[in-house]
Amino acid sequence: GVLELLSATNDAPASFLLSQLGYIQIMVGWVGAPKGAPVSDNAGYANPAQFTTSEIGVSGGGVTSKLSEAAIMATVPTLAQPEISVINGQAVTSSLAVADYFTKRHDDVLKKIRALDCSPEFTARNFAVSDYTDASGRKLPCYNITRDGFAFLAMGFTGKRAAQFKEAYVNAFNQMEKQLSTPSVLSDAAHNASVLYSYISS
Repeated sequence: GVLELLSATNDAPASFLLSQLGYIQIMVGWVGAPKGAPVSDNAGYANPAQFTTSEIGVSGGGVTSKLSEAAIMATVPTLAQPEISVINGQAVTSSLAVADYFTKRHDDVLKKIRALDCSPEFTARNFAVSDYTDASGRKLPCYNITRDGFAFLAMGFTGKRAAQFKEAYVNAFNQMEKQLSTPSVLSDAAHNASVLYSYISS
């Protein structure tokens, strides 16, 4: 969910390098969240900042009091996968959820689906025409998409999210292949029993 109240100090997490030359202190470092991290409207952008300061004399320390502010997220939380629903006992996602997940326009996703070069049987099994009602009350077309349809569609997308999906898909495939090629404990036991039986019987 979206945070409604956030308590934070004025001090952001930081990393420092400190060099003391005589009575002069020089400090360099970075501060702030990584670029693109969610922040409140009051904080502005989440860009990290580099800094250099110097001081003659002894530094004081302390903790500032905490501030309370209503936090309105400047970015949408990242989804691990598109929203999935169960319709007629089958797990599906929608073309709307795919558009949100890959940050694409919905009409562009619809065009991609209609232009897929797959068999009519595959299309019928994995892309069901549906509709949704938009904010103004209009009924507009969308698709309910199975896991196989989603994989087929997403393999044609470009961009960072699409690359992450493709890499995860390849890694999962490799992991499954590795598990299938490694003998299971049961087959090892069966092999050992067979070798033992052969040894005893001879």
